[in-house]
Amino acid sequence: MSDMRYAKYAIIAMILASLVSIAPNLAYSQAGTLTVRVDKTSYVAGETITVSGTVPAVLEQVPVAIQVFNPRNTMYTIDQVLPNADGTYSTTVKVGGKLGIDGIYTVKATYSGQSVQTTFTFTGGEMPTTGTIRVEFEGNVFNVKASLSNGSITSIEVDPEFTSLIISVRTSGTDDGTLDITLPRALIDAKTGPGREGDDDAFIVLVDGEDVSDDVDETSTTSTERTLSIPVPAGAEEVEIIGTVVVPEFGIIAALVLAAAVGAIVVLSRKNLMLKVLPK
Repeated sequence: MSDMRYAKYAIIAMILASLVSIAPNLAYSQAGTLTVRVDKTSYVAGETITVSGTVPAVLEQVPVAIQVFNPRNTMYTIDQVLPNADGTYSTTVKVGGKLGIDGIYTVKATYSGQSVQTTFTFTGGEMPTTGTIRVEFEGNVFNVKASLSNGSITSIEVDPEFTSLIISVRTSGTDDGTLDITLPRALIDAKTGPGREGDDDAFIVLVDGEDVSDDVDETSTTSTERTLSIPVPAGAEEVEIIGTVVVPEFGIIAALVLAAAVGAIVVLSRKNLMLKVLPK
C-alpha cells in the first residue's frame, strides 16, 4: 500500500512540475505586448536599418511580418522573421536606389492579429523628376519640360531613324504614375501630311515596347508645343514617343543628302559604263 501511495505522490509531483514550467509562459502571454523599434531615428543612403522588438507570446512557426512604407505610403519592402524563444525578433533593411526617396518612412510589425508601428527619416534617395531636361541632337539644343510622378527621368534621346524620342525612366515603389511632358514642335511633331504639312496627328507612345497610345491625353496644344500625359506603370524603364518628324532640318537635309549621293553614284556608274563600251 505504501508503494501505491508513493506512486500517487510521484504523479502529483510530475503534474506540479509541469504546471510550474508552463506558468511563466502563461504569465508572459498575458502581460506581454507586441513592440517594434529601429536602432536610429534617421539614416542616409547605404546605411543598414535594424528593426527589432518583442512579441507577446511565441507561437510555433508564426513569423512577425515587417512592412516598410516610403513617404508616399507606398510599400518599400516586406520581410518575415521568426521570433526567438525569449520573444525577441530582429531583421535589417536598406533604403536607397530607385525605390528610396527622401522623407519619413513607417515601419509596421504585425503578429498574431496585432500591429504596431514606428518611423524613421531617410535622406539621400531619388526625388521625382520635375522641371526641364536638356536634349541635344545634331547641334540643336532643346529644354524639355517634364515630370514623372512615380520616379525620375534619367535621359531623353532622339532616334532619327524612327522619328521618336527615347525617354529612360526609373520608377519608385509599386504605384503607377504619370509622365507629363511638353514637346517642342521644333524637336518632334506628328502631322497628317508630309514633313510639317497637314493637321496635327496623334503621337504613338510605347512604354517598354507596349503601345499605350489610347491611354495618352494631349492636355495642351499651342503653335510651338504639345503637352502629353502618359501613364507609366511601376517598374517601367523606357517611354518612346513616335512622331512623323524629329528636328525637321535633320529629316529634310538627310533626305536631300541621300538623294544627292544616290544621284552621284548613278551618274558615275553610267559614265564608267559608257567609257567601257566606247571603242578605243
